[in-house]
Amino acid sequence: MRPAAAILTAGLVLGGVALAQDSAEAVFSQANEYFRMANKARDSAPSEALDLYRRAALRYEALTGELGVRSSELYYNLGNAYLQMDDVGRAILNYRIAQRLDPGDPNVLRNLEIARTTRADRLDRESGSPVLETLLFWHYDLSRSARLRIFAFAWVAFWVLVLLRQSGRDWVPREIALALLLAGLLVLASFAQEVISEARSVAGVVIATETIARQGDGLSYDPAFEDPLHAGAEFQVLEERLGWHRVQLPDGRRCWLSERDVELVRWD
Repeated sequence: MRPAAAILTAGLVLGGVALAQDSAEAVFSQANEYFRMANKARDSAPSEALDLYRRAALRYEALTGELGVRSSELYYNLGNAYLQMDDVGRAILNYRIAQRLDPGDPNVLRNLEIARTTRADRLDRESGSPVLETLLFWHYDLSRSARLRIFAFAWVAFWVLVLLRQSGRDWVPREIALALLLAGLLVLASFAQEVISEARSVAGVVIATETIARQGDGLSYDPAFEDPLHAGAEFQVLEERLGWHRVQLPDGRRCWLSERDVELVRWD
């Protein structure tokens, strides 16, 4: 390629990237404006607000799809729009994606928990050893943001005590400093284990109003449970076949779900 042609091609590519960026920013700004308008109209004009939330969601979806934008803030906003539309399945789905992109965002974690309280199914986490869960209550019961705050406090306090001892304050107990270090490292390990475990697994969410869980990968198989699953039910994928996913629910039960009724927590 001649130098002049190469320069022209590079210019066109860079110009296209700039135009795409400008377009994405314009779409994001418009979506946010629709969302703000919907919030204002929610009490006085519910039907108008619902239409505005739909418009906002369509533009957020265009950013994640056509324009390929990937950010926790974008998926968080999309989850908010769906939550206001009472589409709890897609709300949880997008909050989960936002959580994967930014595991420590307190707003995402808070709204994810709010969305989970609105779904029909109460799928309690499978219980493990009572003794182990009692000893590691902070791992099972505390949110990620709470564990991060505990780690930050323990880490800062540890170094403050270390600096005090080095400056001649022998009255500062060494045992307290070591206890703070151990507590901080344990909480950090808990956080890291959860994030790594989620990154290695494939999670999913039911987005259909309801779906019948099957004993096998086809409509000819009997229902796996007496009652159907509803929008917002979460699961881990164990196996994928054409049109079907074999999954495990939080309470440990396993079944097959049609891919038409679910979405996986992916953004690529």
